Order: sequence, then C-alpha cells, then structure tokens
Amino acid sequence: MAHPLVLRTLSAVGLTLAALVASPLPLPISLQQTAIARDGSHQIQSGDFRLDFDERGVSGLANPGDRFGAQLIAPGGRLGAVVKYRVEGGDWLDIYQDSPRLDASPEAKTLVYTNDTTGTVLKSVQTFRTDGNVLDWTIDVANRMDFPVEIGDFALALPWRPPSGEDPDAIFERSWTKHQFISGDGSFIYFVRPNGEPPYLVMTTLPGTKLEYCNSPGGRGNVFQAFVHSALTGGGETRGTWRLRHTNLMLAPSGGQKSAVRYGVRFRWAQSYDGMRQVLFDEGAFDIRVVPGMTVPEDLTADIALHTRARIDAVRAEFPDQTTLSDLGERKPGYHFYRVAFRRLGENCLTIVHDGGRETMLEFFATEPLETLIKKRTKFITTRQQHRDPSKWYDGLFSVYDMREKVLRGPDNTDGFDYWWGYVVAADDPVLGKAPLVASKNVRFPDGAEIASLEYYLEHFVWGKLQRTDKESPHPWGLHGVPNWKEARDPQLRARSSNANLDKMKIWRSYDYPHIVMLYYHMYEIATKYPSLVHYLDADGYLERAYQTARAYFTYPYEILPWYETYKWGCYNELVILDLIDTLQRAGATEKAAWLRGEWEKKVKYFVYDDKYPFRSEYAIDRTAFESSYALAKYGATHDMAPDHNLWFDKNTKRWYSHPAVRREDSRSFMDRQLLAGLAVRGWLEPAYYLLGSDFTGSSDTGSLSYMANMGGWGILDYGINFASAPWDWLQLGYASYLSSWALMNTGRAETNYGYWFPGPENDGASGWAFATAKWGRAWIRKDVPRGPWHYDGEIDLGYGAGIRMATTLVTDDPLFGLIAYGGTLRADEMRLEVVPRDGLRQRFCAILPAQGPAAASEPADAPAGLKARATPSRSATGLRTGLRKIRLEFERDGFAAEAPIAFDPTLCRVTFSIENRTADRHRTGVRLFLPPGESYKLRVAGRRVALQSTDSFDYPFRAEFEVPAAGASAELVRR
Repeated sequence: MAHPLVLRTLSAVGLTLAALVASPLPLPISLQQTAIARDGSHQIQSGDFRLDFDERGVSGLANPGDRFGAQLIAPGGRLGAVVKYRVEGGDWLDIYQDSPRLDASPEAKTLVYTNDTTGTVLKSVQTFRTDGNVLDWTIDVANRMDFPVEIGDFALALPWRPPSGEDPDAIFERSWTKHQFISGDGSFIYFVRPNGEPPYLVMTTLPGTKLEYCNSPGGRGNVFQAFVHSALTGGGETRGTWRLRHTNLMLAPSGGQKSAVRYGVRFRWAQSYDGMRQVLFDEGAFDIRVVPGMTVPEDLTADIALHTRARIDAVRAEFPDQTTLSDLGERKPGYHFYRVAFRRLGENCLTIVHDGGRETMLEFFATEPLETLIKKRTKFITTRQQHRDPSKWYDGLFSVYDMREKVLRGPDNTDGFDYWWGYVVAADDPVLGKAPLVASKNVRFPDGAEIASLEYYLEHFVWGKLQRTDKESPHPWGLHGVPNWKEARDPQLRARSSNANLDKMKIWRSYDYPHIVMLYYHMYEIATKYPSLVHYLDADGYLERAYQTARAYFTYPYEILPWYETYKWGCYNELVILDLIDTLQRAGATEKAAWLRGEWEKKVKYFVYDDKYPFRSEYAIDRTAFESSYALAKYGATHDMAPDHNLWFDKNTKRWYSHPAVRREDSRSFMDRQLLAGLAVRGWLEPAYYLLGSDFTGSSDTGSLSYMANMGGWGILDYGINFASAPWDWLQLGYASYLSSWALMNTGRAETNYGYWFPGPENDGASGWAFATAKWGRAWIRKDVPRGPWHYDGEIDLGYGAGIRMATTLVTDDPLFGLIAYGGTLRADEMRLEVVPRDGLRQRFCAILPAQGPAAASEPADAPAGLKARATPSRSATGLRTGLRKIRLEFERDGFAAEAPIAFDPTLCRVTFSIENRTADRHRTGVRLFLPPGESYKLRVAGRRVALQSTDSFDYPFRAEFEVPAAGASAELVRR
C-alpha cells in the first residue's frame, strides 16, 4: 500500500523500505466515485486545484477559478518521475514504472501511484495531495534488493503546455510560459500564461529536495525535466560547462539506513507577482531582488535583498579575494541585505548557505564599465566586421563575426550560411542592425573613423545595391531582402533558394526598413551636430533618405506581399519614426510629417482597438513585439487621435477598420495589457544574470538574453519613469533588463586575456548573439553551442542600440532598498545627494524622490493587474504617485563630465552638474528637461542665465539651448 503525505516533515535521507510499506493508508475507492472529465479521465477538485487523472497518472492540473480554463499539462502528458539506476558493474536502467497501482481518495484529496512489482530492483510511490490551497507531489524510491544501488538521474518530468499553433486565444489564454530558477535548495519554477493575466502557478521544493540541473529532451515544448540528481544525464554530457555539481545517490541495501529516499515539490497559485513572491517566502524559499541588476559593471555595486524565512548561515563569494561582500543587516523584518562589488571579470557566484547546510546559488556576471563596452563594441564593428574590397559585390558590408574561429564571415566565407540562410552573413536583422548602433553611439560620442566607416557602408553597400535609388523604377527607395541584395535583384539567382513569389520584386520584408530609417536618421543628427565629420551626404540629404525609407516601409511590403502585415506586426527600431516625424515638423516639412503620422496612427489604432493580442511577428507569438507595442501604446496615451471611418482596408481579412471613438484612456489600458504580456516572456523573479531582465519566448530552457532583453526592457523602464503609480518594481526590472545582455560581450584587459567567453585580443569587443542556457545544445542558427553566448553576434546589436535609448543615471528612494542609484554611484546625507554617472552615455539623469513640498493634484489609476495587489495608490497627471517629485535632464549633445558628480538636494530644488564638451570646440548644445508640474525653475550655464522654452513633448516639456565653451562648463538648475 502507498504512503500518505506528511506535510512539512519530509526528509531526503534515513527512510527505509519498511517505513514505506508499513504506513497506514486511507482505503482505496472505486474510480466511479470520482468526477468524470470530458476526456474520460477522472477529477479531484478542491479550492484552487483541479486534477485530472487516470490509472497511469495525473494528466491535468488547472485552477477552477481560472476564467480561461487553462490546463498546465500538455495533451497526452502526465506528471512523472525519471529515475535511472545501476548496480555495481551494470548498465544504467530506467526504474520500472509500467504497472502502477492507483489508490484514489477524493475525501482526502489524495492520489497514490505505487510501483512495487516482484522481481524489480526499486519500488516507487508517487503521492499527490491537495487541501485546496497547496498541491504536494512526493516521490518515494526504495531499494528492494540486498545490495546497494546507485541512482544516476532523479528528475521530475513536467509535460507543460507551451505556446504553439496559430490560434491567438489558444496561445495567449490557454498555454503557458515557464520560468525556472534551478540553483540548489532554493530552486523554483513558475508558469504564466502569455497574456500575462493571473492566476500564476508556482512550484517550490519541499525540505530535503534540491534542483541542480534541467533539460528538455527533444527541444522546447516537450517534457521539461528538473533534476534532483543528474550525474548520468548532466555529468555524462562532457561538452559545455555547468555551474552546479552533478550528483548521484547511493541507496543502501534493503532495510538499512538510507535505503530509501523521498523528494517532493509543492504547487501554489498566486494572483499577482507580489503574490508569487509571498509564496516563495511562505514556503521557505527565497524572494530575491537585486539592484541595479545581476550583470554588474566593475565600477558599480549591486545591492541584494533576500526575503526569506530560511536561517541564513553564511553567504560565500566564489572568488573572495576579488569580491567585496558587505552584510548590511536585517533592516526590515524578513529581509537580509547585502552589497557586493566584483573585481574579477566574468561569472561570479554567491552561495547562500542556509538551514544547516542547504545551499542556493546566485549567478552574477561582472563586466568592464558600460561606457567601455559601448565604445569597444562600435570600434570592433567598424574595424573588425566590415568588408572592404572594391572587387566584391558586398564591398562595405558589416557582417557577422565568429568568436570561436576569430574570423569575419561573409558571402565568400559562410560557415554553412548558404542559400536562404545566406541572410545571416549579408542581410536582414543579423547584419542590418550593426550600422544603426554605430550611428547612434556616434551621435553621443563622435568618432571620425567610425563615421567614415558608416558612410563607406552607405555609399558602397546600401545605395543602389541593398536600397533602390530614387532614380530606379518601379519602387524607388525599396530595400532588397533575404538572402542578400545581389540575389534579391536577380530572379534567376532567387530561384536557387525560393520556389514562390519570383514574379514580385523582393523588397517586401518589413523588418529591414526601420533599421535603415534609424541609420539615416542618426546620420542626419551626426551631420547636424558635427558637419565636418560627414562627407557622403549633408544633413538635408540624410533627412530626405530617412523620410523616403520610412515612406517605403509603410508602402511596399503590404502592397507587394500583404502577408507582411506592417500595420499588425511590431518591427524593431520602428519607434525611431516618431523622432523623424518631430524632426520633419520642426524643419517645416509638415506634409511629410503628417503623412508619416497618419500611417503611424493607423498602426496605433490597430494595436489598441483591432486585435486582442497583437504580440506577434512572422510567428504567432513573439517577444519581438514588445518594443513597438509599448511605443504605440505610449503614443496613443499621450496624443489625441481623431475618430475615423474606413481608415484602411485589410487585404487579408477583406475588411475595413473604423474607429468611431478614440480615447487616450484606451491606449493607456492597452499599455498595461501589453506590459503584462511582456512580463510573461521576461525573467523577473529568477535571480540569475542570464534570466533577470532577460527575454525568451516559451521558456528559458535553451536560450535567453537576445536583443529583446533591451528592446522590450526599454518599455518597462520608460513605464517606470513616466507612468507607473508606484515605479520601483518597474525601475528594478527595467534597469536589470538594460544591464543583462551586456554579459554577452567578450571584453577585457591584458591580465584577463581580453575576454571571459572567447579570450584573445582579436575578440576584444566582440559579442554573442544570444545566451545558451543549456549545458550543450543546438541553436536555431544550426550551430552547436555550449552554455554561454553563441559565438556569432548576429541580432544582438539591435539590442545594444535599444540599450543606448535606455542608458540613464537614475536616483530614487526605493521602499525596500532606500536611496539607490541606477547607473551611478551615490553619496548622500540629509542635505545633499551626489551621484557620479556611469550609465554608459552620461547624457541622461533622472531623480524620483519623495516630495517634501506641495503635492501635485492626483487622479486615480491602476497598475497592471497582475503585478501588484488590486488596490493601488493615486498618481499625478505625470503618472507618479502623489508625494513623489521627478526631474529629468537629457543632453542632445555633449554630456555630464566623467567622474564629476551631479549634486542635488532631497527636495530637487537645486541641481548642479558639470558639462563635458566632447568635441573640444565652442558650439551650441541643447538640454531637454522634465520639471515638477506647476513649478518654475531657472537654468544657469557658466554663470549665464539660459531661457527655458516650453515644448509639446510628453517626456520633456522644456528645452534649453546654450553655448558650451571648449573646456566645458558648470551648470545649475534652481527652483525659483
């Protein structure tokens, strides 16, 4: 007979076979006494849990209160155990589980599956029991033989239901994204549906159970295995590295001490992210917060808050001689605070030793300073990743770099990226995102050689080749797509890799256009600010190309191949079109600005009104959407748009879209919905550098840290700064997202051999495309990869470009951490605060602090429903909670002086700073400002009063322009 569950008294050692078989059990009952599910299985329901089961196992796990009725377990799947064992000198064998005996007790809400067959080596008992609040699943394994048995694998098999198919309701309402923190005794897993709505399901380990390894045999979407012991599967994989030890388990002969073992996990539902954090705390695990993130530049520190009921015995640094770890005490009941600084570049672990020897590991990554990373990256692209050979059709191309072989790839050195796959080395997002990043950096830190590299690319690879000229007909300004411009322009060459649409000009790929718009727009900015550094076109020429390329974006893809639904898909970097519109308006090109604005507003209205789940791309679900979806929501929430009738005709659905009522509030509501959906594909509770702030689609089983860590993270950080009633969670997650993917860069100094991942001076400044989280696996680009960054850079430069949009030094008074600085170092006393900006750009500063003066008028508002409890505080018209004051400054050129503090008082009545002149010549620069509403400030630069001009910008309602001396200047902003 099976063993009943004894809550909270489980032990992983010391059980005997006699103990397993002698315990009393409720009498088994007939399955006919249980509820029958529609698929013929049986059900037990209590409180928050409904279990479907049959004689073979538990086939369904759901919350009866879930309005979508989502099942966690995939069709045909069952919760189970994977146990592999051997006897001395023998082969590895699977535990025999072919003839389970089921004992079902609906009254006790208990299911017991026993495998105890004569002639087998091991007995197993799986017990599921719920009281309506929790579901406990325990697995007992006992040795039946009079000789020892080695267990090489002991894993929980979770056949979860990932997003799949094409039905939006099925994807976003009835499937799940999976988040895991596999890190020893404090491990946990949680599940969120892709639309982000609660309830959420959390799985924690019971005492005595740790998780040390995981995999998904067969790839994403199959059974997920969480290993308690992994010596066979994990330890047997000799390729790649793993940060936790692969362990085995020896079972003593039957009847002896340690001849049996019990492991278990607990499931609980939660209604918010704070609710999930409370579950972690209640169950003796760790609710962990780290600011500013777990990718930590060496010139910054990280603060850690461990919220736990566990008894912390010690926190050990992996490299104590190169780590400064300070215990800041238990400043708040249940919270233990630490501060850490790393001097060893690369991976660094902190191990929490707790509860008498249990261990939970926190994985950090230390980088060079952010400004160093940004400058190294763009220098590497322009000096190591550009083909310069006038005899080649791809002269000027920025291509992908292979860190493993230390070589630049290209059309004549493809490493297998041939035919359709040739886009990886010569087109599309892996290639077209590099030049816009370089251009964006050079708006902030101009470098003549880098700008010359960009103009060479434009003259020799883009114009008249990748991009059709203004003289080519039909379709001037169009962009030739996959696999490269040479093949896309030649129908015969196209036939080598495509069997359809050969009658259409191949300029339909929507995603290509915003990259080139961004490039031209930033070249316009460079030409405006530093005219002596550009030689190919002047500012007007670059602005015209930016406009015409943006116009082609909204015209050609949908016109030529309507499958590319430009108005329905979020495309990376398209938010730059908003800056282009404003610039055209200021330049007097009002008709051009109006045309682009009209097209942009078509897209805003579609996302807000016409599609319940517009979070897709070419794929039915894609995290790619969440930069654009936030930008579209923000535009609608801050601009008045006119109602319309028959605004545009959908060629695919054969319908007109009309919007008889258009309100800012509707866009604001959509903003909250898209943020929650974005959290579903982003690490938030998982404290590891490759998970916290990182993106993924269905799970992080095999990969994380793509370009969307930054691109989607931009919206989260912007929301925290501009809209959130209680901004601190959003600031924490947004900044962690900004920092996260810099861990992909391979940089260092001579003493570190210029890189952690792929050492050598040749790779100093190179980057990975994404992060392989599995010990060893195969990336979708058809390359075998060990744990760590892929050896190609590919699309990551899209993310770094978004990172430049995010970089800011931000000071706030966090309810948990107190006064903290993101992207800077802070000194504070009662009357004065000083922050040294180290965010990578030194161009943006923001302070969000408690008001100690008159509070702004407030209006009610709600946070996204799943993040916090339902009741939320009021906020001001700027989005901030009543009682908070905010100041923001952003330089249009130049920046804050390096290592010079920005000083301000706690009331934000006075801010002083030093201006760095980055070109060492006398010129004019502009500063954009957000000031506390209803208050008046005056600005002085070099002792001279500077007028503040009102603007129509939501982010920066004021602007000032002034002359900067060659040596820089001091400035002060003072409330009147």
